[in-house]
Amino acid sequence: MTRTPLARLAACLAGAALVVAATPALASAADYKHTDASRDAIVERMDAASKARVDRREASVDIRTVRVSHTASHVVVKVRTRAAMPAGRFFLIASLRVPGGRSYELEHIKMLGTTHSQVSTNDEKVECAGYRADIDRGRRLATLVVPTTCLGDPAWVRAGVGVARFAQKRMWADDGLSNHRVGDSLRYSPRIARG
Repeated sequence: MTRTPLARLAACLAGAALVVAATPALASAADYKHTDASRDAIVERMDAASKARVDRREASVDIRTVRVSHTASHVVVKVRTRAAMPAGRFFLIASLRVPGGRSYELEHIKMLGTTHSQVSTNDEKVECAGYRADIDRGRRLATLVVPTTCLGDPAWVRAGVGVARFAQKRMWADDGLSNHRVGDSLRYSPRIARG
């Protein structure tokens, strides 16, 4: 059975914690930065079985840099795009893997006239009063801040980041740590040790 693009996207978000991958060595510092390829966002029709293709004109979800800082008190994920993030329907997700095989999703979603941000694990919302998502469209920057206590005070994290927008029965998306890669799962950073 062929899954629709939206079903594949939902599987990516909900199943990011279930992807099996080799675990790289610890990053050398509590600060990780990745520069993503420019003009590598993909577009896919949502109303028919279609193949995703690179859309070099798409700039609002074209991730340029991802920076993750891991301190004793917070994990901060900063995502910069090539143009201002969408004003319409879009989502931003940072999936954080921690020791013990657990994953947490930091989400910022603007859909159906509402905007909400939350932390979840295994599709269950995590009560996390200190979580915040700041979208600065003028600076083309999104900042997600989560207290480490909401993540179980992990010794390290691995981060995967994605942004997508929806319009005219199409979805544009970019995996912030993968160049020209289209798939059902996010690519993850090396382990980022707590500083």
